[in-house]
Amino acid sequence: MSAIRDELARHIEQGVIPPFNYAYPSRSTYRPLNGTRNIRDIWAEDLQRHPVPELNLYLHVPFCRYKCGFCNLYTVISEDMDVYDAYMDALCTQIRDHTEIIQSRRLRTIYIGGGTPSLLNLRHFEQLFATLNEVYPNWRSTVEEVAIEATPDSIVKEPGTLEGLIALGLTRANIGIQSLVPSEIREAGRGQAGEDVIRRAIEITREKQLPNLSTDLIMGFAGQTPESWRHSVDELTALAPETISTYFLTVRPDAWFSKTGAYQYMMSPDLYERYDYANATFRAAGYIQESNVRYKKLGRGGYQQKVLTFHGVPLLGLGAGARSYTSSVDYMVGNVKPSLTEVADYITKARNHELTPLTGFVLNDEEIIRKRLVLDSFDLDLNELNRFGYQEMAHLFEPVLEAAEEVGLLRRLPTNRIQLTPAGFKYRDTLSWMLFSKNVIDLDRDYYADLHSKNKRARKHMGSEPIGISGLKTSRA
Repeated sequence: MSAIRDELARHIEQGVIPPFNYAYPSRSTYRPLNGTRNIRDIWAEDLQRHPVPELNLYLHVPFCRYKCGFCNLYTVISEDMDVYDAYMDALCTQIRDHTEIIQSRRLRTIYIGGGTPSLLNLRHFEQLFATLNEVYPNWRSTVEEVAIEATPDSIVKEPGTLEGLIALGLTRANIGIQSLVPSEIREAGRGQAGEDVIRRAIEITREKQLPNLSTDLIMGFAGQTPESWRHSVDELTALAPETISTYFLTVRPDAWFSKTGAYQYMMSPDLYERYDYANATFRAAGYIQESNVRYKKLGRGGYQQKVLTFHGVPLLGLGAGARSYTSSVDYMVGNVKPSLTEVADYITKARNHELTPLTGFVLNDEEIIRKRLVLDSFDLDLNELNRFGYQEMAHLFEPVLEAAEEVGLLRRLPTNRIQLTPAGFKYRDTLSWMLFSKNVIDLDRDYYADLHSKNKRARKHMGSEPIGISGLKTSRA
């Protein structure tokens, strides 16, 4: 255990910055399922594993006006309304095809992500919510959160769409800001969303009485200084959104920033000082910390779907590029590389009821336990994991938990509950990575090593090693 403790302490001292762990295993570990799994059986097995049948619903809209330099999400560039029409028809067909799965569970959250879903016309959302009414008539009685992703410029261009969504039941909008310094906004590849546009978008959400405005800032843009970071934090705090997230910029090889060679992985204890400043500023303004990246106004803000997914509530992902998270298989019905051709293929297959899991990761009991430890260590009752064999496999996990306790990242309560300390929140992703299985690490490294090689050939030079999702060069699992 001392070796694990020393390794964890060393990563903290070096300022290692792994990407934010919002899913385990990551998309990079998905491999072809070769027809070995079907959707009905996957969800039937999940239902057997969960004593309380609940569900998060994620609906993916992959369309954007432009591609941000740091983005590696499943997005395509299109403003073609005919494509939007066909896509919404396909998505609603896919929702109906999952009626039994949805109706067998208590629907807890609905999240419309992307992409930039706010590019769609209000009539598309009316069609979508009419389909939800058809499949799950009382969703407004059970759902705790209805959310959408949007860009500031899409809100400013079509404020009526936001107003209509609120009337349909929207409770939260995630508006990507990243910075309130004009040069940094341009650096992110978001020249269309200047500071004046951002401020106007926030004003519109207030005018329309949106219950929960969620915003974000990114630490680590090229040219960002401690002073410019403090400016963004102070300005956003003054604007007082209900929810604020702060992310370290971690550029994966499939993002444009990496392909250009302008950004490379770095270890920087200085960036953790920016975390400290934001943490202190938000807390002083009355925010509480919901996760290592997110702060909320008590009783008003937050990101309920993410919290519930971390707690083990399964997520049904529908739409091109969407991932589904269950206790048996995490899967996608398409490939991991987005393109308009693949979106067209999704539309055709949805219309013909031919969608089936193509890629994914099959979870055994050990990986289910690791998933909860990686994602949910903020506050986790280890007794919940006994039905998956935690006691029998404790030797795989306890050394890491004990090391985390020794270095002050974790505390244990007498009831066998673990909780992250304030330092544990700060270094949560470093701790989480140490709970990854060797299989997940190896699959991730293979995927990103291949992308690095392709980028290197394209640019004929590469200044960093393949680092995978963790950013850590150790081979320990």
